[in-house]
Amino acid sequence: MKKFLLVFALMVLVVPFIVSAQAAESAVTTICNVLQVAKTIVAAVGFGIAVILLIVAGIKYMTSGGDAEKAGTAKGAIINAVIGIVIVVAAVFIIGLAQGLVMDVGGTNLLSDPCATVAP
Repeated sequence: MKKFLLVFALMVLVVPFIVSAQAAESAVTTICNVLQVAKTIVAAVGFGIAVILLIVAGIKYMTSGGDAEKAGTAKGAIINAVIGIVIVVAAVFIIGLAQGLVMDVGGTNLLSDPCATVAP
């Protein structure tokens, strides 16, 4: 069973590169596109989780009913969610910087898609 999972995982990783090679796409553009997908996933999942945590912590804070311990726990959760947002923003900028370096455009298009701005 483990060998089957290993072969399946390798097929999932290798097949997209074979298909992109048939499309005559350069390796640099492929790497840039993979980074773009990673940036989109990190931003969507990270911001989604952070917003949900902020909402839950805000509800806990509003319903603490004057209990200092519950309010302190909720404040800590709010602070942690904000720190998480900062980490997600930093990760998106770092991935954007890596895309800019791969596509040789520098740090000009950190939030946009540098893969689409530079022809391969």
